[in-house]
Amino acid sequence: MKILIDIKHPAQLNLFKHLAKELTDEGWDVTISYLDRGKLPKIIEREYPDFKKIKVGKSTGSKWSIIWDGNVTRIAKFLQLIFRNKYNIVVAASSLPLALAAFVTRTPIIQFYDDPERKRINQFNAMLSNKLFYPPIINKSKKIDLFNCLKEWSYLSPRRFKPNENALAAYGLIKHEYIFVREVSNKSFNYFGQSPAIISTFAKSMSDKCKVILSLEDKSFANAYPKEWIILQEPVTDIHSLIYFSKLVLSSGDSMAREGGMLGVPSIYCGFREMKANEILMKEGMLSHLPGDNALPQINDLIAKPFDASLQANLRSALLQKWDDMIEFMKSRIYEYKK
Repeated sequence: MKILIDIKHPAQLNLFKHLAKELTDEGWDVTISYLDRGKLPKIIEREYPDFKKIKVGKSTGSKWSIIWDGNVTRIAKFLQLIFRNKYNIVVAASSLPLALAAFVTRTPIIQFYDDPERKRINQFNAMLSNKLFYPPIINKSKKIDLFNCLKEWSYLSPRRFKPNENALAAYGLIKHEYIFVREVSNKSFNYFGQSPAIISTFAKSMSDKCKVILSLEDKSFANAYPKEWIILQEPVTDIHSLIYFSKLVLSSGDSMAREGGMLGVPSIYCGFREMKANEILMKEGMLSHLPGDNALPQINDLIAKPFDASLQANLRSALLQKWDDMIEFMKSRIYEYKK
């Protein structure tokens, strides 16, 4: 059986990493397609070393590149790929170009997504896909079904992720005595309307009682942050261990804010988008949405408090008990098409 898995950004790379390996071990012929965007190709090479990998389209951050290179030309390339390789099924997180190509070639496609706010795109995706799967944040329908977790759980569940304290040594860090900061670029589709480098506008008002490591997507803003902050160089080895052992996660992007919450670290999302997926962790008390410098009081309050390791362990244990195993869920849906 042949399967094509499409990846557009690092969160999707992580979503499918364990799935691709387990399907390969079970005899599937797995191909990874990916968008040429930022550091993604380098990370793909590192994380998928033994897989067939095909670059499909690119995005330089401009509107024209997103529309033309990131969507229109991808449709043509996906059509060529599918006609040539005759996949039994294709899988994505949210890929309208792949869904259209699969629809035209009558190839089964299922997608696993968590962003119902993209209503028009989602309507087309659902229409073109066999199934579109979401966390329990919307209602089921003929084309939409649900999984009982967040998609990041596929690689952050204690069944899949074991934190390694050795990851801290390269940066001179002590566990739970530093902050992990993620600043996303506003040149991607999801954040096009967001102000650039949000965290830099209030970084100097943050307490200096903790070290800070910064995952900065757009390095042209490097000089906008306090000089003592440690800027990570991608691809980062074991980034989720760095998040796990931090005291606080602060992110202008939603994905890494959710990752922090799922790893049991108090997390603040300071971006502008309202997202239903975030509400699941907000109810667990591990994620706050405080746009812009509204986050400052909570940031400084959390810096002043000692880290509660027992709360971290208890939260992850509770999620393990009540959430789906995302890899097993995806595999079960894929295997329906092996028949």
